[in-house]
Amino acid sequence: MDLLSKKILAELEHMQQAGRLLRNMSLARMLPMDSGGWQPPLDVYEGEDEFYIYCDLAGADRDSLSVIAEEHRVRISGRRQLPPRHAIVCVHQLEIELGPFNRVVSLPAAIDVDRVTSAYQQGMLIITMPKKQRKSKVNIRITPGE
Repeated sequence: MDLLSKKILAELEHMQQAGRLLRNMSLARMLPMDSGGWQPPLDVYEGEDEFYIYCDLAGADRDSLSVIAEEHRVRISGRRQLPPRHAIVCVHQLEIELGPFNRVVSLPAAIDVDRVTSAYQQGMLIITMPKKQRKSKVNIRITPGE
């Protein structure tokens, strides 16, 4: 491999590492919220008739989790704590975010809040939100005037 190709590959690898660093340091996740000190990562998907949220909450106790759905947003809150540890003498690496969290997700369309469901399995909170169906026809009753 020639010198230029090596330099290009090295630069691409450097850019890939910087991209990973920036994704992990998103401003929204770094700033403390009013009711929690961290925000769990999540993905939001849209299907034909539903929105889906996948929220990474590994280690969170299911009983501490709360999901509140409104017509155009969903609020996820709870708490994650590590199990009791033995006496710690030194910390070599510290990456897991702990304590209370609060995350609000705005949605681009209205959802049917009465049909929202959620499940917590293998550390992943999955929220399914059916879109609110718009009626194409509405029968308007005519009342007598004065």
